[in-house]
Amino acid sequence: MTTGSGGIRARRLKDAAILVLLAASSLLLLLYVAFSDATRVAEQIQTEKLLAQGRLLQGEIERFVRPGLPIHQFVGFPAQAEAAREADPLIGAVGLHDPAGRPVFPGWEAPDCDAARATPVRAAASAAMTCLTGDAIRVALPVADRFERVGDIVLTTPRRAVAAQVERIFASLLAVVMAVTAAFAAFVLAVPAALDGARRWRRIGFAFVAAFLGTTIVIVGALVGIYSDGAQARATALSRSLAIRLDDVVAYGLRFDDITGIDALFSEYRQVHPDIRAAALVVDGRIRARSGGAEIGAPWVADPGDFNYAVTVSAPGAHPVVQVRVALPRSTVYVQVARSAKNFAALLVACGLIAGILMGAARAAQGEDGDGTAPARGEAVGALVTPVFFLAILSEHLCYAFLPQTIQAAAAAAGLPAGAASAPFVAYYLAFALALLPAGRLEGRVSARSLILAGLVLSAIGLGVMAGAASLAGGQFWAALTARGLSGIGQGILFIGVQGYLLATASPARKTRAGGVIVFGFQAGMIAGMAIGSLLVSSLQPQGVFTLAALVAAAAALYVRLALPALGASGRPAPDAAAPLGRVVATLLRDRTFLATILLIGAPAKAVLTGIVLFGLPLLLARHGLPKEDIGQMTMLYAGAVILASRLASARADRTNDTTGLLVQGAGLTGLGLILISLAGGGPTALAVAGVTVIGLAHGLVNAPILTHVVEARIAARVGAANAAAAYRLLERGGHVLGPMIVAQVFLLAGQTFVAMAWIGAVILAAGLLFLVLSRRADDGGAAEAIP
Repeated sequence: MTTGSGGIRARRLKDAAILVLLAASSLLLLLYVAFSDATRVAEQIQTEKLLAQGRLLQGEIERFVRPGLPIHQFVGFPAQAEAAREADPLIGAVGLHDPAGRPVFPGWEAPDCDAARATPVRAAASAAMTCLTGDAIRVALPVADRFERVGDIVLTTPRRAVAAQVERIFASLLAVVMAVTAAFAAFVLAVPAALDGARRWRRIGFAFVAAFLGTTIVIVGALVGIYSDGAQARATALSRSLAIRLDDVVAYGLRFDDITGIDALFSEYRQVHPDIRAAALVVDGRIRARSGGAEIGAPWVADPGDFNYAVTVSAPGAHPVVQVRVALPRSTVYVQVARSAKNFAALLVACGLIAGILMGAARAAQGEDGDGTAPARGEAVGALVTPVFFLAILSEHLCYAFLPQTIQAAAAAAGLPAGAASAPFVAYYLAFALALLPAGRLEGRVSARSLILAGLVLSAIGLGVMAGAASLAGGQFWAALTARGLSGIGQGILFIGVQGYLLATASPARKTRAGGVIVFGFQAGMIAGMAIGSLLVSSLQPQGVFTLAALVAAAAALYVRLALPALGASGRPAPDAAAPLGRVVATLLRDRTFLATILLIGAPAKAVLTGIVLFGLPLLLARHGLPKEDIGQMTMLYAGAVILASRLASARADRTNDTTGLLVQGAGLTGLGLILISLAGGGPTALAVAGVTVIGLAHGLVNAPILTHVVEARIAARVGAANAAAAYRLLERGGHVLGPMIVAQVFLLAGQTFVAMAWIGAVILAAGLLFLVLSRRADDGGAAEAIP
């Protein structure tokens, strides 16, 4: 009895340790993502501050050199540069360089931007160039006379100084995470052992959600403070800069009436910072010089709708009291804070997905949930398999934010034409498609778990080759071509393995929901991978992100080896599994029902995804000036809508066995979404957001039910369900390939306008109606036979 009790206690401690480890990992991941995002935003804000200070200096020097005076005679530069450094202590160096890069004034120079290590950030309208190295943020602004560029203003900030400011805030947040983790551990240990598995997990799940949400609230509160302070930081720094420039006037007792150019100085200030409402020199409460706001001589009145900054220039107790006053509309700050918070929200969703999926796997692995019936076992296996597919897709999409640029640079380094950059992408999709059918046939002879392992290993090797390709110089492109082909084969084999594992363990009444696991894993992995990869690339660089992606795929393979039960061969060999590959496809293509499904629903849905959501719409939105992060978040909205609709559609399909109705509704909603997008050409971006969301909901109605529709068709009984599913997945890839080509042709004929979306939407609606008509005929027996 004692031994039995000891064994139970040991198992509870082990289970509790696993849960606490997962909770700690999830909360630390959330904290790390928040820290990385806060550092990224802080670096962006510091870059803007450098640009603002640099433009003030640029204006001063250009007014001097435009009459033809040589730049080295601008003796006021050291004082101006020192004023900029006093106004912003984060500025590490300020230099004035001639066109050859030599310092004009000894002792006032800034380090060069090492092109080999630098990440170009942007080119401003004023031709300012910023770059990010591993050590510093560097801004260079050209100085020109009436004829040519005569030098550059260069300002730098050590990245370590920016990170140190963020670290001071996050040190206290780390203590919060540790405290929350300890509280969660205590709760898990305190849950009574007598409770049944379902009730115990409800309590633990509630505690985990509370811990995650509580930590999120604390972190978001800290981030909003950082974002708010940062949004005001540029105005504060420039206010100090103005005050420092006026210091000498006050120190020497000069009259402002005797000084020329003060009004021009404040006007230039507003040009540098156009978001401010007003800037003024205030002497004894009355405006002496101003740009915007009340007239000269009027009293300065603070507007409650503004953030008001005051920097006193005169000494304490001196008379008159001289101040620099600045008014920044609160709405401007709130908009900037909301944009930064919106970008973090995308990362928060990614962390939530990772935490939820891993906790669900832990719940299934402990076997305390469910009643032991076949549906319950199938649901538990689905929870165990979901992390595998999720992590595989996440590892692939970690690199998608920068993969096109990386491969394009590799093609250029190899001396290849620009069009060659598409070859690695074609290699990936082609290898993926070609791996599907052989893997589907092999799945009947070996275990699905073995296929999953093989796929993950190949994918990890491909990503590892990409990580190592950076050191191959001209051979980088060919390494990338090989790597993408390996990853494509691995992902194709993995897909069939996961699909076979789910179909082998799901009860007949839950086949569609089993397919929904694949849909959820893909969309969730895409959301998390793109959100986190685009964040990490600035700190890890592409090579580091490729390495991380390979490690994630390897970790997923280790998870399969340790946690996923072996089922043996599927035991579901197709009746004609020995038939040649071409005969399987030919048999399916002679069936009216299969042809209607692939040509009218499946392929069009994939074409809309790649041709419009990922290709055409971003082009249109970019032409209308929408920021890249907003375009990327629209893609995440699409994926989130797919997840939501897929779960509801899978349950409904299993309950009603009406896959045809769901597919027709999906086609109709796709057409409606495209028409909504077409109306966005009139202005409101909200219509484009609504259209993308509707398309995501529509594809959620299609992605899982369509596989059930295919494998339950009469023709699937002849070729085998696994072969039918694999053949469908292979043929629908044609939609992936044709989508961008079709949209490009539509743009060529109709122009790159939103109206083109309406024409494509009309075609999708017509295809859905035709599918409905053909399906009704099939139900009446009119299309039950294969085409002879």
